[in-house]
Order: sequence, then C-alpha cells, then structure tokens
Amino acid sequence: MLFYAFGVLLVPMERGLGWSRASLSGAFTLALLVAAALTLPVGRWLDRHSPRPLFLLCSVAATLLVVAWALSTSRLWFFAIWALLGACQAVLFYGPAFTVLTKWFDGHSRHVAITSVTLMGGLASTIFAPLTALLIATMGWRDAVIVLAAILGAITVPSFGFGLQPPPRTANSPSAQDNPLMGDESTIPSDALRTRGFWLLALAYLLSAVTTFAVAVHLVPYLRSHGIRPGTAAVVLGGVGLVQVLGRGTFIRLSAKRPSLHLATWVLAAKGLGLLFLFAPTAIAIVAFVAIYGSANGIATLTQATTLAELYGPDHYGSISAALGAIAAVGGALAPFLAATAIDRLGSEAPVFIALAVLSGLAAAANEAVARPSRRASLVVANG
Repeated sequence: MLFYAFGVLLVPMERGLGWSRASLSGAFTLALLVAAALTLPVGRWLDRHSPRPLFLLCSVAATLLVVAWALSTSRLWFFAIWALLGACQAVLFYGPAFTVLTKWFDGHSRHVAITSVTLMGGLASTIFAPLTALLIATMGWRDAVIVLAAILGAITVPSFGFGLQPPPRTANSPSAQDNPLMGDESTIPSDALRTRGFWLLALAYLLSAVTTFAVAVHLVPYLRSHGIRPGTAAVVLGGVGLVQVLGRGTFIRLSAKRPSLHLATWVLAAKGLGLLFLFAPTAIAIVAFVAIYGSANGIATLTQATTLAELYGPDHYGSISAALGAIAAVGGALAPFLAATAIDRLGSEAPVFIALAVLSGLAAAANEAVARPSRRASLVVANG
C-alpha cells in the first residue's frame, strides 16, 4: 500500500491531477526522506521498548493517511500527507520488523523467521500491483486508494494489536553464537561506526536501495512507454514480487552453505544483470528480467538483514541496522525523484535503467570488499 501501489497509480494520478511525474515522485521522495530521518530513533526505541505500541500507532495512522491521500486535491495537502506517511514507513517497512525478529530468535531460527516474514512481504507487489491496476480500471484511482486503505487497516491493526509482544532477549543476553564473523560479543554502535567494513556496507546498501526504489516506482511507466498495456505492466511488477518470494524460499538452503555476507556479493551482481535485460524490453527480455532481478532482489533483503546479525550480534541490532538503513533510505528516497528528473530531461527511461544496472554492480564490489577477508580466512581454514 505504501510502496508498490504508488508506481501503479503514478500515471493515473498524473493525468487526473494534472501534475508532472517529477512533482508526484517528489512527494514519494519526501516520504522516504522522512522515513530515513526517523530510522535511527525507531531503531533505538526498539532496542529498549516493546514494539507493539509503535507498530499499532503507525498502522492506524497509515490507514487514515491513505484515505486522506485519496481525497487530496492540492499539492501542499498531497506533500503533507506523504510526509506523514513517511513517518509510518519508518516503522512499517522491513527494517523494524527485522529488529524485532533478530531479538526474538537466534542462529538458524532467525534465518527461518526473517525468511518467513519476507516470503509474505514479497507478495506485496505480486498481489497489490495487479489489484491496484484492476481497481483503477474499474473505479478510478481515488476510489482505488480508498479500497486499499480499508484493506490496510483491516489487516495490520488487529495483527499488530494482538500479535506483537516484547522480545525475550535483553541487552545482557549471551550472543556469541550469533556473531560468527566478528567475534564473541555483540558490537556496540560506536565501535561499528569506526570500522571500514561498516561504511563499505553502507555504500553497498545505499546503491542497492537506489536501484530497488527507482525500479519499483518507474518500472510500470517505463514499460508503458514501450507500448506495453497498463495491466500487463502491472503484472510484470507483480511478477517481480512473485519471483522475490520464490527466491527467498531458497535462502535457508543457500545460507546454510555460506555466510550471508558472502552470498550478498553474488546477489547484488545479479540485480545489475537482470536490469540489463530491460534495455530492449521484448517478451523474452522481460521474462529474464523478472526471473533474475526478482529473485536477486528478494534474497538481497534477507542477506542484508542476516549479515548485520552475523557481523554485529543482536543486542544493538536495532541501532546499528538503523544507522545503515538510514543511509540506504536517503538514497532510496532520492532515487524516484532523481530518476524522474533524469527521464524528463533525457526524454527516455533507457539510460536511467542502464545506470541503475551499473550501480548494482558497484554495490556488489563494495560488499565484496568486506567479504573478501573472511572469504580468504575460510579458504585457509578449509585447506588446513
């Protein structure tokens, strides 16, 4: 509701409101910037308090704000709504959920828990991109958003109200088994920020977020510009989500053979490879894009979450992951607006999507710079 639906609604809103794509994308960017600014406070809160009040508050607020989105008629109102929705995104996106799960589960159980949640979350585009397109076709974009708000409130409010409990872990819990790559104890945030590895991972996650957010918002308009029908373009976006789910289903088996940090290098490189197929979006190329990019993007979410637990441990996971997440979120927030501006000036989406492929390759290189030392150490141990 708060992410994938926007890309499907972008063209109908552009036509209905008479605003430019860059202007509409700017509101979405504002939301993501607000979410980025609140990432650290949210992470610190979750390190210290029960998650239920915060999740419940933001789910109620998000439902009401999506209704307000459907009723908006002025740009100022539209931007204000999305700024507030950004505050909700800071709590309702994956990062805070990963913090809760990391504190609840250890080792292999954590991988299973995070994978299970992201398998459901991966259906976001699979279900709601085509559903949004169908609702727009049958009742217009405003009524479509009203229906989405009703679904949002009906599912999230009772889920958070009854389902979330404080994690059993405390800041003094033993956690050596959770930190196989970096040592015997959880790392405190100030120590993590002094390491070269932290900033290389920040760069990798920043570039990966730029790619993910730009593609999510601009894929449907890009495909439409190549003569693909709106419903079909929405199905392609939904297909990416479906393949994300299928890709995440392989994570448990893949992560049992190698650390998430090592796996992430290949995953980030695969995202870039998948994007190259959009340069000439024939039917075969689109299928290849969906298969490669979708599976890689799905696994990337898991490798990022579990890498941080492996490297830094669970005790301060909320604060450390929030620091990295805030950096990545700024890039992701700016990506839709910058991509829209570049498309408007260049008159074509193709160069922008090629640039996104290059950024994915650079993300893989940054991650590999962190993974290489431990990879070499593993080879030395394996060779005796």
